[in-house]
Amino acid sequence: MTKVRKQLSLETIEAGLKDSDCDVRQAAMNACQGRDVPLTVIEAGLKDSDCDVRQAAMNACVKNGYPIPVIRTIEPPETVYKKCVGDVIVCATIPETAQVRGKKGSKCRASAAHITEIIGTFGGESVGISVWDKKTTYFVGDDVLIEDYDMSEDECSQGFHFFCTIEEAKKY
Repeated sequence: MTKVRKQLSLETIEAGLKDSDCDVRQAAMNACQGRDVPLTVIEAGLKDSDCDVRQAAMNACVKNGYPIPVIRTIEPPETVYKKCVGDVIVCATIPETAQVRGKKGSKCRASAAHITEIIGTFGGESVGISVWDKKTTYFVGDDVLIEDYDMSEDECSQGFHFFCTIEEAKKY
């Protein structure tokens, strides 16, 4: 016996994505996988506060043949600045294809960066060392790619953290 699977209506999916229960939102996003739904519906899931809903939205993009769209809550300046151990400042550019979260005047983060300059030294070497884990290093010419980038708006989450001005980085 073959069972014909019925699909949730687009209206039910959209209502589920607005529910306060993250399990309902995740189920609604899972219902988008492999079916013709507007990209705007999936993009709403990519911006969700819950990581499981965002993951379901990324899966829906892949299964529906959509590239994961670049979402930027801020357009970073040409050069951004990262505070490192020992008051070293790492200068970087953010590729146009990178996801970016943040706002001017606050710490921001991106899914990718290219290191262009190191201001200061650590033990006489031109290197930046992460203030967070004290082991990630940054050298001029490095391309940084955050494989597990968090698509949420959370300031302190997975990503290459930076400031839009050197003054903000120095104060951090």
